[in-house]
Amino acid sequence: MNSEEKMSGKLTADSVADRGIKKQHPDKPQGEKKTDFDSAWKDVIEDLFEPFLEFFFPDIHRDIDFSKEIKIMDSESRGIAPYGKIGKRYADKLIQVHLKNGTTACVCVFIHIEIQGTREKQGIFPERAYVYNYRTYDKNIDKGVKVISVAILTDEDENYRPVEYLVQQWGFELRMKIPMVKIIDFKNKKELREKLENSDNPMAMVVLAQLERYKLKKADDNKKSAVKLELIRRCYERRYTKEEIRVLLKFIDWLILLPEGLNEQLSTKIEELEEVYKMPYITSWERIAEKKGVKIGEEKGKIKTARELIKRGVAINIIAEATGFSQKKIEKLSVTAH
Repeated sequence: MNSEEKMSGKLTADSVADRGIKKQHPDKPQGEKKTDFDSAWKDVIEDLFEPFLEFFFPDIHRDIDFSKEIKIMDSESRGIAPYGKIGKRYADKLIQVHLKNGTTACVCVFIHIEIQGTREKQGIFPERAYVYNYRTYDKNIDKGVKVISVAILTDEDENYRPVEYLVQQWGFELRMKIPMVKIIDFKNKKELREKLENSDNPMAMVVLAQLERYKLKKADDNKKSAVKLELIRRCYERRYTKEEIRVLLKFIDWLILLPEGLNEQLSTKIEELEEVYKMPYITSWERIAEKKGVKIGEEKGKIKTARELIKRGVAINIIAEATGFSQKKIEKLSVTAH
């Protein structure tokens, strides 16, 4: 038998910083190609990990003991394998969980944002997933840890479904099948559309936001603003928890970028929604910082916040409101922020 490798797809989630901070012109949103959409998905998976598994991978969710620690292993993920001929060799999220049967497992989540390059290059994804899986297993072999790889595909190619890695030669066969969710299926399949509309899981709003983004590629900013407001309104309407609302607003903000002027108008409308639904979850200064993916804390945390917002090109008076610093102090921080 001739050698055969069936590597049917590439998961391209080439990462930059986990909280990719890029300067943005105050009157013009970043171009889609420069936006770190994979960071938006990474954050929402980490922050809503249990609802994520319950919605997309219920079999996995059913076997996990969520009363025990869920460990995000980002540093371990990067240390398992360096860049090589097949590019990045770490999962977008590596998460250690405890199972109800008393054992431990690692869940490797790969996020595929868009298809790039030739079909041959696309075939690298299953190989990457395989290499990462076995290296994670090898590193934890003495601990008896199971390593499970899954994939989320947010591209719009209905035919692109890299479900397995297969090598065959002289009677030898190595196969790895990858559980996969294709977001576009929630638009095209009736049963999934119904699930989306009827579910109270916050990941349903994540999917709805992703589907809306497909439609907005050629839309003007006013249309984007209207869609963004409607998505946010639905978040409040569904009565999610305070933390879920925070995570969803940040995700929607990543996906649908607006010029500063429209963002300010939108912020006012969000405050009105909070009044209507009696959910004052996020104050205006918290929202400014939270939307930029930073944490509000003590002095050091506020300095970091100010520097991150400076890099984003946010106006000094708004940074002052968000951090409580004087404009003079922010001007000094701006010298070292870039």
